[in-house]
Amino acid sequence: MRSTIQLSIQAVTSDIIKQILEWHKPHRDAMLGLYNRWRGEGLPIQSRQLPDPKKPNNKIPNDYRGYIINQIVGYLWGQPISYSLDTRKYEETKAKENQERISRFTTLNTIDDLDSETGKLMSICGYAARLMYIDENGGERAMNIFPWEAVFIEDGGEITHAMRYYTVKDIVNDNEYTRVEWYDNKNVTFFIEDDGVFIMDSEGSQPHLFDYVPLIRFQNNDEEQGDFEKVEALIDAYDKIVSDSVNEIETFANAYMGFKGVQIDQETIEKMKQTGGIEIDENGDVFFITKNINDTFVENNKKTLNENIHKFSASVDMSDEKFSGGAQTGESRKWKLIALENKAGTKARKFGKGLREQFKVLCSAWKKKGIDIDYLDIFWEFKRNIPIDLSYVAEYASRLKGIHSDHTLLSQIPYIDDVSYELELMRQEQEERVDLDSFVDDTETQEQEEVN
Repeated sequence: MRSTIQLSIQAVTSDIIKQILEWHKPHRDAMLGLYNRWRGEGLPIQSRQLPDPKKPNNKIPNDYRGYIINQIVGYLWGQPISYSLDTRKYEETKAKENQERISRFTTLNTIDDLDSETGKLMSICGYAARLMYIDENGGERAMNIFPWEAVFIEDGGEITHAMRYYTVKDIVNDNEYTRVEWYDNKNVTFFIEDDGVFIMDSEGSQPHLFDYVPLIRFQNNDEEQGDFEKVEALIDAYDKIVSDSVNEIETFANAYMGFKGVQIDQETIEKMKQTGGIEIDENGDVFFITKNINDTFVENNKKTLNENIHKFSASVDMSDEKFSGGAQTGESRKWKLIALENKAGTKARKFGKGLREQFKVLCSAWKKKGIDIDYLDIFWEFKRNIPIDLSYVAEYASRLKGIHSDHTLLSQIPYIDDVSYELELMRQEQEERVDLDSFVDDTETQEQEEVN
């Protein structure tokens, strides 16, 4: 794995830090390469050199990497994850307070945006990281960490330590140093590189106020492999075919001209370029020399590569007639999404594992404040970001009314993010609704009393 090294550590030393950095370097370089290629930088086609430098050498990248990542991130995280508390284990007032506390945490930390960015990074690099910390006001906060800056230390199947490292610049001396944040289940210790040796920084060691390692790992899969890694060779081949096709078109534009039965010197050729014409006798002929290209062969190659890229990356070609054609039904499109859905399901399970660890760390800080929330009582719901047929949703919900709880039904409606909040609104509306049957028409009684 790229994220985790197996080590039994009693006390951190400079040698241990250097050992971890040396082990992580090839993984760091690989992830930076993936991230840069996702951004469209450092692609093989961009550095391609042809044997003849005078010939056209177009370098046209096709952003399949971005397409693959953007599709799965939009599909799985385009709708914010909804977070809820199992209120059955708490009395009503306490349950409401705890739910509000969870909602406040997600709002304060813009968790919907953090989740989306975490999903993007783990899809690109194979894993992502998130750091829990306490801000200066005593609030529980979360921030994303680049995966190439995060290493996890495992011993006996448990993550016992974690390390974040990054480069800082000394403006005075114009030098760069590596700074390390070392986390265990109680403290964070800061180190700075000094002439190749890591010494404790001026901030020293201080409690991070959690009971567990607060650097959280989010894995893309067990192998920690990015979504487009397996199809990079196919993408590079597609880039070459497209670039070479443009090269050929450009070559046609500068095609050679042949002359038959006429003597042409350089002066005549230059004059012809300026005037666009040339005078020849009846026995002469002028023609272009071009290369015959099998367009069908090229297009078939492109089509095969395109199909294989989508097939082996479990992404969907939305422009494919087989998916977007007018003859396609909603049910048939669902089956064409099955590979994407399977990939999304794996991601959701792995992401949920990271979220469970996050709330375990978070609840340990709340417990120190006398807020007793069991992290196992917090759960979440992923909602696929696909067009909604509201009439179908309404029919589905009405048919299952009475079969499932209102909470379960509302959690299945795609546009409802906070089920508990929606239930509270429904309860308030129920209380405020005027019950006309409770009023008695006493008009006749009043009229009778006036007559008497």
